[in-house]
Formats: sequence, C-alpha cells, structure tokens
Amino acid sequence: MNAIVSKESTSVARTASARKFDPACAPGSPVYGEILHFLYQEAELLDDCRFEQWLGLFSDDIHYTMPVRTTQFRARGAGFQDVSFFDDNINSLSTRVKRLQTGAAWAETPPSRTRHFLSNILVAPGERANEYAVSAGFMVTRSRGDQGYQFFTGLREDLLRRLDSGVFRIARRQILVDQTIITGTNLSIFF
Repeated sequence: MNAIVSKESTSVARTASARKFDPACAPGSPVYGEILHFLYQEAELLDDCRFEQWLGLFSDDIHYTMPVRTTQFRARGAGFQDVSFFDDNINSLSTRVKRLQTGAAWAETPPSRTRHFLSNILVAPGERANEYAVSAGFMVTRSRGDQGYQFFTGLREDLLRRLDSGVFRIARRQILVDQTIITGTNLSIFF
C-alpha cells in the first residue's frame, strides 16, 4: 500500500453527481453498450487472475488511486483525505502485477478468489472528444484460504479514452470505498 499525498483524490468525488446528461452516452446507446462490455471484460480478467492482460487495459499515463475515507459531517466535504491507500501509475501497477506472478507474494499465497460486481453505471462525455467519464457502483468479494468472505463496496470513477483503433484504455481510476475502516486482511487485490 502506498500512503501518498494526492491533492487530486477528492476532485472526482466532488463532481461525480455534477455530470450532464448526454443522450449519446445514455443506457441503450451504442457507446454505453461498448463501455459496459469493456467493463465486464475487465472484471472477468480480474476474477480469472489474468493480471497481465488486465494491465494492458490501461493507458501509459494511468493514475490509479484509492483515497482514505473518513467519517465527517457532509458540510466538511466529501469525506476523503488527501492520503491514499493506492496512488499508482503504470510502473507501480506493473510492479504489483509482476510481484503477484513470482509466487513469493505472501499476501496472496494462496491467491485470493475475487468476484467484481458493477452496477449503476453512468457514462458522460469527457473533456476531450475521445474520452468518457464513467462512474460505477462496485462490490468486490474476496475469499482466501480458509478465511471468511471479505466485502469491499463503493464507487469507481474512471476516465476511459478511446484510441484511434477504437479500443478503450483506462486513463484514470479513482476507487471511493464506502468503508472508513478496511477490515480486509490486506489490500493486495485490484479494484
């Protein structure tokens, strides 16, 4: 876990509900269907532990963060600190994936079994013509060895970029967990 200061960590949380409706991105539209398919394929890669392929879904300038949630009154802000559990780029994500493949990652021996669920997916145009702001509620279940189930829930804020070839890449992911206290044994899984 990287507890690194990140001023950007609360910016998406504050703007998630401020998106404008665009019929071109609405449920049932072609772009919505493509993005939904992309997200479901990503979840399958994670649940099948195909982490090298999953890493290929990210752009080279990826910013992957999971800010720490705090309990506070709504008037004091979104409830997230400027410190993050994760504050990764493509190099640190790649290092995490390689570490899992060594067989010496004690936090994942035996490996976790995960299931990623996404719901309430909203898509809006991004600031650039080839980008889309995507928010999705998530639940990740995890079991490992003879330990009981662990649950993580929250909101994922993604920035997807469509390449000239038509495929999507994840340029930014912010994981906004509901829990103020993470009761999982560790945070060695991906969201």
